[in-house]
Amino acid sequence: MRYLLWVLLSGSFLFAQTSTSHPSEGAKGSFYVDGIVYQFVTGANYTVVAAAHSVLNHKFLAVKIRVYNAAPHSVTVKPEEVAVEDAVAGHMVATISGPEMAKRLRKPYNMARYGVNAVAGSDPEAPITSDMVTPQFMEMMRAMAARANGGGMPGSSNVLYTDTPGALDDGDEAERPATCDQVCRLRVREAQTTDVLAQLQKQISPESVEQYALLANTIPPRGNVGGVLYYQLGKLSESAELSGHGKKGRLLRVTVPVGGESFEFELAVE
Repeated sequence: MRYLLWVLLSGSFLFAQTSTSHPSEGAKGSFYVDGIVYQFVTGANYTVVAAAHSVLNHKFLAVKIRVYNAAPHSVTVKPEEVAVEDAVAGHMVATISGPEMAKRLRKPYNMARYGVNAVAGSDPEAPITSDMVTPQFMEMMRAMAARANGGGMPGSSNVLYTDTPGALDDGDEAERPATCDQVCRLRVREAQTTDVLAQLQKQISPESVEQYALLANTIPPRGNVGGVLYYQLGKLSESAELSGHGKKGRLLRVTVPVGGESFEFELAVE
């Protein structure tokens, strides 16, 4: 009887060890989008991309995460399972949810402090001012109008407008772009629209801050899900040793568990 009990306990212990997530040892790398560095780790079935930057008038920290599912089955990602550690102080950091962030930002005395817009909406487009209307600009506009009306292109050596395929190719055999590799594909995905981390550094509405937050999602095969986790920047410890130019910086250890794999990052924040 004691032998049978020992076998059952040993089997339960081994099962518990095999069922926990293990660190991924796949391909790793980084790329930049508008000055912000992104890191990625590729495991057996998933790829995780992560980046961090100070936002909202440098009062908060945003950690952006995107998970790609290359497995033949769906996988669920939950923001509460993502662990963020202050590597300088050696303790975990509490996440601020999207609704809680929006609630804080709606308070009148926080509007100016955090650089928040009271009304949701996209940034207005910059108007065309007099200093933009150069002779070259006007000449290009006349060329486009003439082309649209069926007329010939006005004779000028300064016009760079044409809709003729290959007209601006350098020689008969123009170089074709190289095949887009993994780094290229990951960067293209993050740069397709206005980068969230860059947008959060500008004036933005509480509704947009809440919309950008990472939510629990089940990712289908060949799908991906991304979002932002928010943290109080002032609660992170600083160290001058993290920066080569003497400026103090912060360091995060981010762990993202996905489908039994664990993806680990070290993200520097100045």
